[in-house]
Amino acid sequence: MKTTFITTFKLLFFFLFLFSCAGMIKVPINKNKIASDVKILFTEKNVEFKQNDAFNLSDLGLEANSEIGGGNWLKHFTDVNYTLKAFKKKQFINYDITIKSPKYSKPYYGKIAFFNTTEKNSVSAVARYREIAIADEYFANATRGRTAIMYEYAEQNFGGFAGSMVLKMPTWIILMSDEPF
Repeated sequence: MKTTFITTFKLLFFFLFLFSCAGMIKVPINKNKIASDVKILFTEKNVEFKQNDAFNLSDLGLEANSEIGGGNWLKHFTDVNYTLKAFKKKQFINYDITIKSPKYSKPYYGKIAFFNTTEKNSVSAVARYREIAIADEYFANATRGRTAIMYEYAEQNFGGFAGSMVLKMPTWIILMSDEPF
């Protein structure tokens, strides 16, 4: 009986957290660094960054998302179609990008969304800057019109007397394909 109560309490806490997670990522991350051997062009701004370049969102007039919204945020990490629809409907602030790699002759097209972090992460490394890295396998997966999704996340520990859980909160998400979308 006691185990059932604790399990029920944990589930209740988890669902309350998911419904209240909108508005929880208010700590801004302004600095960004390109960490892989790629060039990323922000199409609307006509500004390109290459490996080891650093940039500030505020200098480019770009914004990060401060809300993920409800309990559906986990889908952003696992469901390309859901994220693509959310980006197209502008449920998240996102920007068109073109990605070039010296290993591939043609450019790739994409969308990027930036996310702020939580108060608990405000003094951790994730709050200092984002590292944007695109591994070679994503280029291979994003061919023939297929879309690849990649992201960086920060682990957020939530816990108390009923136990603890670790949730993954995004700092950026990129969708990429060899065809415009």
